[in-house]
Formats: sequence, structure tokens, C-alpha cells
Amino acid sequence: MSFELTADRWATTWPKRLFIAERYLLSFSMGIFALLPAYLLSIGRDEVFFGSISACGVAAAILIILFSPSLAQRFGIRRLAPVGGLLYAAGCATMIFNELSGARLPIVYFIGYALQSGGWALHFTVGSICISALSDDSDRSFNFMIYAAFSTLGLTCGPLLSSLLSKLADTPLAKMFALAMMTALFGSCLSIIASSLSARVGKADIPKNVPIVRELPKLFTGKTLLFFVLVFLSASIYTTLINFQATFAGASGLSYEVFFACWAMGVVGSRFSIGSKVSRSAADRTLPLLLGGMVVSLLSFLLAPGDAMIYGMASLAIGVTYGLSYPVIQAEAVRVAATHARTVVQIIFSLSYFVGLYFFPLVAGLVSVHLGYDALIWLVASLALLQTVLAILGYSLIRHRSVADHKRGLVEGRTDA
Repeated sequence: MSFELTADRWATTWPKRLFIAERYLLSFSMGIFALLPAYLLSIGRDEVFFGSISACGVAAAILIILFSPSLAQRFGIRRLAPVGGLLYAAGCATMIFNELSGARLPIVYFIGYALQSGGWALHFTVGSICISALSDDSDRSFNFMIYAAFSTLGLTCGPLLSSLLSKLADTPLAKMFALAMMTALFGSCLSIIASSLSARVGKADIPKNVPIVRELPKLFTGKTLLFFVLVFLSASIYTTLINFQATFAGASGLSYEVFFACWAMGVVGSRFSIGSKVSRSAADRTLPLLLGGMVVSLLSFLLAPGDAMIYGMASLAIGVTYGLSYPVIQAEAVRVAATHARTVVQIIFSLSYFVGLYFFPLVAGLVSVHLGYDALIWLVASLALLQTVLAILGYSLIRHRSVADHKRGLVEGRTDA
């Protein structure tokens, strides 16, 4: 019995650690490219151009996610696990080629970003499926929090290191792109090792006899719909904060390093310190509180221009509220789904996330250029307020449906008797 427990721990703990390390490395690569809008401004482009290539990335991300159920059925999760990192590295290589050639062709930026978007989408989807497969219902929310914490840590370290090297060592951005490519490749290698260590990863495969198309109407009309909408709104807020932070800080007389440092402390610190308590609490009460707190935190940015202290405190507060709410949304989407549909639910969850992640920068770019950053802050705060209202109403509806289903089950039980 002791040997079996040790073997089971080996088959889950070490693969989880390796998948977490892979997420950190790919997030680090993505963090380096968070400075892409500022770089494009330096070569004569504007926020709308970045919004356009980001919106183009939606097509690649959505295409990958839409085909991922079929790919998972045909090739299995284990084989798909390292592919996302390889695609992301290919996107980095495309950007490097565009810089080193000196051409800086707009179409190449679109191609490179599409490869990165597709790679990140596949990694994001399959990586979460692997973590879920290596978890039980009792610890899934906390494992998602740790997984997401290292994702945020990587995303934060990327731009901070890029800024440090550019200032102290005068490192050109092309070399930072090369570093992003190498870390993505190394992350893929870790994914290969992790996938081979545990048989539980293979159990996340979608059975070939499961009719995926027939499952979709149930998922979009059932309890999971609430969490698909919530994650779309979360991704829209997140992508605006990350991708337009450097330009917002520059226009406000601030240093964007303050945001990324305080954001990381809020996200990572809260997940490690109180993440386990939040994951064990009643989500229908905790989630609306966290989302409401995010509204206040976002509105604090209106007071931030010229004041680094307010800027840092607002960034810290957003890190805490977003950092704790997102894993809860993800875990709840899996919890309310039927066991046989959980992999498909996570794929649709990723699809909802990436539509917001890559489409909303175009909206944010248009708002920031034509209406200014104050209007952009009001916009994202409104999205957080909408999340709060939907969470309150959605959980009320879920409780109502659960009671109705319970009563129906009792009636059917009496009838059968």
C-alpha cells in the first residue's frame, strides 16, 4: 500500500511540477512580447496596428481550439502537449527574421503573431487539461491557482528582464526575441518528459465514440455557459492591462515596471498565501466579492497618472482580485460539467478566453487612440462590473436549477418505486 501511494505521488507530483515549469517558460516568452506595442510605437506604428495583428491572432487561436477536440481524439493529449510551445517558438523565429532582415514587413508581423497565438492557445488548452487530469475535485482549484501563479510570474519576469537588459546592457529587442524562442523550445522539452511520466494524462483523451458536436448545445445552454462568459470578460480585462500598460504608463508619466512588479506580487502572493483558503470557500459567495473588488481596483487607475504610489497600489489590488478570481472561474467550469464532458468544457473555456484575449486589443486600441486612456479605464471597469452582476445572477440561477433537478429526481424516484 505504501509503495502504491508513493508511485501514485510520483506519477502526479513530478508531472505537475514539469507542466508548471513549462507554463512558466512559455509565459516568460509571452511576457517579453508584452513590450511589442511599445516597440511598434518606436518604429512608427501605433496601437491600432498592434490591435490589428492581435485580432488576426484570434483567427489562428480559434482555429487551433476548434480543431483541438478532433486532434485530441485522433492523436491524444500526450502527443499534443509539446506542440503548442513549438508553434510559439516558430512565431518568435518569424519575428526575429523580420528584425534581422531589416525589412520589417507588416505581413510578417501578422504571420509571426498568428503562429504565437495558435501556439499559446494550444498550450493553454492542453496544459490546463493535463493539470486537471493530474488533479482531483478536492485540489483542482488550488492546482489551477498554482499553475496560473507561475504563468503570471513568467509573464511578469519577461518584460522586467527585457527592460533591465535594455537599460543596463543595451540589449536589442531582437536578442530578447531570441531568448523568448529558446525558452519556448525548452518548455516543450519539459512537456514531453511530463507527459511520459504519468498515465493519467492519457486518460484525459476524448473517447473516439463521444459525439463532440452533440455535447455542445448542452454546454452552451447549461451551467457552464456562465463561466464561458465570465472568462471571456476576464480575458478582455487582462489583455488590456498587459498589452497597453507600457503605452499607458508612458502617457501618464509613470514606469510600467511598477505595474508588472506590483501586479506579480498581488497575483503570486495571494495565490500562495490565501489561495488554498479561497479554493475551499463557497465560490458563489467568494467570486462576486473578488470581481467587485476588481471594479474598485480598476477605477483607481483614474487617479494614477503622475502618482507612482497610487499606480502601484492599484496594480497590487488588481493582481490580488484577478489572481484569485480567474482560477475559481476555471475550476467552477470543470466542477459543474459532467465527467465525460470535462475535457470538451476546458476546450470551450479556452476558446472563450482567447476570443477576449486576442480580439479585445483591437477595441482597446481604438478606444485609447480616439477617446483616451481614461475612457479605456472606464471600459474595462465596466466589464468587471458586468462580471460581478453576472456572477451574482448566474449563481442564483444555478442554485434554482439544482433545486429543481433535485425535486425532479425525487419525483422520478417515487414514480419508479
